Amino acid sequence: MWPHDHLPAGVTVSATLFIVVIALIRLSLTLHTSVFGRMINILLGFDAAAAILREPLFARPISRLVPGGLPTVFDTWHWLTVTAWACGLGMALLHENGPVRYRIQFKVVIGTSVAIGLAFLLLSAPARANGMSSIAEYGGWRYGVYIGLYSALPVIVSTYYYVLKTRGTMWRTTTLRERLTVAALVIFGIASSLPACLIAVSVALDAAGAGSAFTDNAYNMVAEGFATGEPGLFFFSALIMVFLPSSVQAVVQLLRLDRESRAARRVYPLWRDLTAAAPQVVFQLKWADNWNVSPQERLHRRRMEIHDAAEIVARYVLPLPTAVDELIETSVIEDDQENIRMVAELVLAAQRLSDNSGEPAGEPTARGADVPDEQTLLRFWQPAKSLLHATDRSAERRTSVGAQRFAPGAFESRQPGQVVG
Repeated sequence: MWPHDHLPAGVTVSATLFIVVIALIRLSLTLHTSVFGRMINILLGFDAAAAILREPLFARPISRLVPGGLPTVFDTWHWLTVTAWACGLGMALLHENGPVRYRIQFKVVIGTSVAIGLAFLLLSAPARANGMSSIAEYGGWRYGVYIGLYSALPVIVSTYYYVLKTRGTMWRTTTLRERLTVAALVIFGIASSLPACLIAVSVALDAAGAGSAFTDNAYNMVAEGFATGEPGLFFFSALIMVFLPSSVQAVVQLLRLDRESRAARRVYPLWRDLTAAAPQVVFQLKWADNWNVSPQERLHRRRMEIHDAAEIVARYVLPLPTAVDELIETSVIEDDQENIRMVAELVLAAQRLSDNSGEPAGEPTARGADVPDEQTLLRFWQPAKSLLHATDRSAERRTSVGAQRFAPGAFESRQPGQVVG
């Protein structure tokens, strides 16, 4: 559809969908991120929108809904790419000047990108008037200026990043992931600057009368690549690989398969039993707020609620029944006996409180109890419950046997020779 298209639709559609999927994952799932991370998300959003408009499969139906048709879609695609580069420059300004000072400078950068977008529309007006697909098909000096405006921000951004790298400002203040992002943007910026440099050299040589077949071929190659957007599409597909690990991590967190979510699941039985006994420690959130809580926050809150509930339950512990104490003596190794006794006391106290809907049946006990650390509680909570359950079953069996052995009427007096029942 665009002039000089070369690649099969299946290849370009696959690259476009890859970009869009990564951008959507980042935009929807990485809500808890830094200002720098949000800037990355905005950059990806603009570039994903540009990739959609570049793809003929999507551009054709969109052009029917847009005033000006395909030339306007062409202009919008390139303006979105320029705005994405403006966000890249904003990231550099943010790191150099901080989250307050950079705002005024960033507004100027965004204003410049808007002005470039308006210039695109003015330059491509003859293409719309003549029913052409884009300014690339119209050609002429307008197309040369168009390419120059489009390439200006990539040149500025890559140069600025290189200066910051040389000074050490950018690379000293970023994490490893952000350093990779910066490096990828520098490489992508240099790659995007090369076409503009080739065109400038070709025009200069032609103006000096030193043009040749090489300069003509270089100009035509750059102009064709710019018209199709195919080189930029695959450059950006390579760039977006930098964000693939963070996107995968976001999906893993959504599915609750990350380390913090697994840890939260491990402590859940302990949390459930203790908070049933002391429900007042649970901090209730609205559904939307709870959904947006990060796994780290969720795990931290659950651990704090375990600690607070255990402190409350420990006020109501009672000495263990003799049968439980004897079972611990005979079935638990000596090194673990003291810990499992403390945990078993907490289990029994928690059961009494939860049976009473968290309300104490009496005053706190004078003796109280020491609260074991979280690892001890996790290690011995389920074994202590199993041990208490085994003691209850043993008591039930003894009661059942006693009831059968000493049935009603067993001690009634009998006459000699009388047979009972």
